[in-house]
Amino acid sequence: MNKMTRETRRDGFTLIELLVVISIIALLVGILLPALGAARRTAQGAVCMGNERSFGQGMAVYTADNNGWMAGPNTSGLGISGSNPPKNQSTAPAQNVDWISPTLGDALGLPKDALVRMTAISDDELSCPSNGEFFTHFAGSGPPGMSPGDIKYTSYAATLQFHAFGDNTFGDVGFPSAANFPPPKTYSPKLDDVGSVSGKVYAMDGARYIDPSGGDVQVSLNFFERQVVGGNFMEQGPTVAHAHGPFNFTDNRGQPLDTGSTAGWAERFGYRHSGGMNTVFFDGHGENMKPSEAVAVDFWFPSGTVIKRENATKDPDDVRDQIVR
Repeated sequence: MNKMTRETRRDGFTLIELLVVISIIALLVGILLPALGAARRTAQGAVCMGNERSFGQGMAVYTADNNGWMAGPNTSGLGISGSNPPKNQSTAPAQNVDWISPTLGDALGLPKDALVRMTAISDDELSCPSNGEFFTHFAGSGPPGMSPGDIKYTSYAATLQFHAFGDNTFGDVGFPSAANFPPPKTYSPKLDDVGSVSGKVYAMDGARYIDPSGGDVQVSLNFFERQVVGGNFMEQGPTVAHAHGPFNFTDNRGQPLDTGSTAGWAERFGYRHSGGMNTVFFDGHGENMKPSEAVAVDFWFPSGTVIKRENATKDPDDVRDQIVR
């Protein structure tokens, strides 16, 4: 009997055994894929944070070499206009608001041509790996032979409020919303005037202009040399959230909108990393900030700024005549 059993036994799997194996494989894939996706997102966030820490290092070197002045529209970019275009060298600003080229142009080997340099900053050298957005139209002329869809949405922006003078009669670019949030009259775009360097955001995820009109989202890359606000390089941050910035698409406490035609836009264009945005502070340390904490006014204004209109911010805890710490 045992002999016949051995002789008549067939090699291979039965259908039931095969189905069990397939089920086990499917189960393992279902378990492993989310973990692999989470690991990938963590790695992308780490690369992005590394980029931002390099901004802090570049700023520290620049301010040390320039008596504390920060690169920005009223310092390194002062005087750039249509009649006085950007210089074609890697450390010259590609726009008057370009702070990246003056601080990191040599270290990154940025291209000399100003238009090519601005494109390289968005596309290659300093692109967040979690940023999959591309420009859909230009406001102005772009690089020769390139369409908007060839250029990635700019990944990072410096905080504009720290790059103007408290007295708006100085400089080319004034303090945004100065009537609502007047800074100290003596403020100048110098590191020593910022306030608590460990509590002020130097740069963040996110860029300049998103337009929901006309159906599909439009993201504008502005190639005009002189910008009166932030251009492609600066943003007011989530507590002010100007009408076409990435942080506008949140509720009055800064939480991303989850209904309507612009639902999810804050995450797409700003809060890209597990529902938070990466930031680098003036002392060089980096943080991932969730929307509920990122709206605090103390992060985004020089110390001594007065909150004259608390309903003009998304900080639920600020009050009228509050003095920013």
